[in-house]
Amino acid sequence: MTDGMVYEVIDGPELARRWGVPATWIRHQTQREVKDPIPSVSLGRYRRFEWASRALSAWWARRRSGKK
Repeated sequence: MTDGMVYEVIDGPELARRWGVPATWIRHQTQREVKDPIPSVSLGRYRRFEWASRALSAWWARRRSGKK
């Protein structure tokens, strides 16, 4: 989803630090087999996250409300 905004691009360990969870948890939550994976951008073997993007904020809101 692109909305024309430019977001801060962060890696998994940085997202883990900001959310206070292990980096391994972040990595697992981006896998295809996860029902509602964390929105991310694949750059080959690297995953990046758009901090404060609509997609990431919506994912966070679903988790906060208990909906998956």
